[in-house]
Amino acid sequence: MFRSKRRDVVFPQMEHAALAAGIALNWRDRPNVPFDSFIRGVALHDRGYGELDEDEIGGVEQERWLEIQRRGFGAHDEDPIVDLIVSLHVARLVGDEDRSFHDGLPALLERAGVDEETAAEADRITNVCDRISFDVCMEQPEEGSLREITYTYDGGNRVTVDPWPFAPDRFGVLLVGYRAGGYPRTLDRVVEPIAFAPV
Repeated sequence: MFRSKRRDVVFPQMEHAALAAGIALNWRDRPNVPFDSFIRGVALHDRGYGELDEDEIGGVEQERWLEIQRRGFGAHDEDPIVDLIVSLHVARLVGDEDRSFHDGLPALLERAGVDEETAAEADRITNVCDRISFDVCMEQPEEGSLREITYTYDGGNRVTVDPWPFAPDRFGVLLVGYRAGGYPRTLDRVVEPIAFAPV
């Protein structure tokens, strides 16, 4: 769960992941996997958290965080591409902290019929979309750079990206959160349009 730095609003991991998928949906040079499956994978990349999580970013013990990642990793979906996209994301996040995640990837690659180079490209796109969504959910001005892509978030509702990797000239996605008071028992939804544009 993300807690906004500018207002009393929280964003569950599943809403953060949906925002990342909305960004990925506009990607111009699509990865060489079925695109609908790829988008579902991005939308579920944090599935270990569940629907209305209360595990605050930056406030979770390491063992609890690894437990959440283990829940998301592996073959859980009928679509092996979805499982691969999610598991690549999890293994990247965990890094060398637990090599068992990386050891499980070859079987998922084989199940999905995807080679390592194709998987790496799909994960690169997932990572860019995830990082932008991460910063947007914190709701504070931020700049980031991943490989050749640089982005700036104004802390409100505008993201600029350079070079522009998306198909439309400009686009918008919806960020959905909830007022922090009473969450998750009382769900008072907050919806914010986020505009994406080239520099």
